[in-house]
Amino acid sequence: MSTVLNTAISGMNAMKKLIDHTMKKINNPHKNSEVTQIFMENSIQRDNPNAISLQVKEIYDEYNDFITTEKRKTNSQIQNEEMKIEQLLKLEDLLCDKSDLFNTLISDLYNEIKQDMILNHSNAISQNITSKLNDIIFSIKDFNHKLRFLETDLKQSVIDNVKKANALIDAIHDITMDIQYFPISRMHNTINGLIDKRENLVDELNTLVGVKVVKQHNNYAVYLNNGISLIDNNHKQNLMPLTSLSDAQYISIGYVENDYSRPIKIENMISSGILGSLLQFRKEELTNARNKIGQLTVDFANRINQYAELRYSRFENHEKKFFNFSDPETIQSSTNTSSTQTLVRWEDGKHAQATDYIIYFKNNIWTVTRMLDGSIAKHNMYQKDNITSINFDGIQLLIKGEHADGDIYMIKPYSKTLDTLQLSIDTNDPFTLSSVKHTNQLNPKNSEITNQFNIDNLIDHQKKLDQSYQKFSKSISYKDHVLEEKLPFEKSMMKILENKQMNLDNDSDFHFNELNYEQACYLANVKILATAEKIFNEIIDCYS
Repeated sequence: MSTVLNTAISGMNAMKKLIDHTMKKINNPHKNSEVTQIFMENSIQRDNPNAISLQVKEIYDEYNDFITTEKRKTNSQIQNEEMKIEQLLKLEDLLCDKSDLFNTLISDLYNEIKQDMILNHSNAISQNITSKLNDIIFSIKDFNHKLRFLETDLKQSVIDNVKKANALIDAIHDITMDIQYFPISRMHNTINGLIDKRENLVDELNTLVGVKVVKQHNNYAVYLNNGISLIDNNHKQNLMPLTSLSDAQYISIGYVENDYSRPIKIENMISSGILGSLLQFRKEELTNARNKIGQLTVDFANRINQYAELRYSRFENHEKKFFNFSDPETIQSSTNTSSTQTLVRWEDGKHAQATDYIIYFKNNIWTVTRMLDGSIAKHNMYQKDNITSINFDGIQLLIKGEHADGDIYMIKPYSKTLDTLQLSIDTNDPFTLSSVKHTNQLNPKNSEITNQFNIDNLIDHQKKLDQSYQKFSKSISYKDHVLEEKLPFEKSMMKILENKQMNLDNDSDFHFNELNYEQACYLANVKILATAEKIFNEIIDCYS
């Protein structure tokens, strides 16, 4: 409900701004715009009917531009949220489909272990246990396959919509050139048609990236809501999708200033519209989903591997593990001026966090930042010879070479975890497991094993894994419900703003032969004020 209230307040604030601006114009009727003032002084008298008509039209045009801007802001947000809901539902379906992963499947495994090794006193891995382990791996890899599909599908959607945006930018630019250079006196109706066509194209572009139009004198410019100009009279700026050779799913948006410059990433400038939604969803929800499942997988596999290391040690096989999976990935920033080599690995998966990291070296100080929430991770750092070791959240980063001030490293713990997870044990491998109840039956050499790791602890740990999974799944559902609650109100805002344009041609209240300049301006502003107050009241009625 708070999001709906914020939308209502935003709409009311916009109308209040318009009302305040109009009131100032009513109270200061002699304060004309620069263009109109020059026209009055250089051509005709102020009380001439044509001059009065021109000024009233300018007042109406300014108001109409304001309403158009508000409609575009609202519509780009609607498009953004509709696309976000569509993507969230896909992810929500996937999470629901795999809701048994850290619940039923792992419980079945632990029950099988308990049956074979504790109740039946087996000292080897049975075919049933191997089958349960393979069921878990299959489910994790199937999750990964479907998540990859979502990532690939989103990437293609971004590429396709960038193409649409560029086609619209080209068309808007061409029409702007026609309007600017064609003789208006000989083709007035054609120019009006071109202006209407351009406005429709800008509306389409707005649904993709969110834009604002700036009109000043004879200049016409279209800007991203938070950034660069896409069209500025005879200049245009096309967009380009940014991909990565090292990450097949990576996608962003940028532009190049000329044929010889490097692309400039502008993803942060596109916060609304369809593309804004897709980019945000990739950066946040899809990344968080991969990191969360990766974290839970590493935590689970690490716990089982710790059993394996202790249990197999009884048979003098210290290297044997249940699972193998990849270490984290490190990416050096292209802005780094040093020539270092890096190695990153897991030290203890039980401390794994569901986040990527940025590691920054500045003024001889290392800072480790969790990208999930921007928090600073505690870390231990030591240097020996020419190697720096940084330990944080169960991860060890080794950097060989001399650092340079401003060096940046990104750590992606789970970029390949789900792809590389595999079972490394064989059926009939020697293995034992006990419960707490059997502690007294073990010799002192094995008491440490039973105290630290037992089937009861495994079952408790499974519950924590499932709770974490369900919490994340519910957070995705919550985001979806919030947007679905907010969206109908924003669509109502669009309806409120429809047909609120002021048109002098259809306004029977103006008889320019009977009104002087001040009277006409006063009447025009009063009519705008009445319409703005009507919109204000409709917003309040809609919310209440």
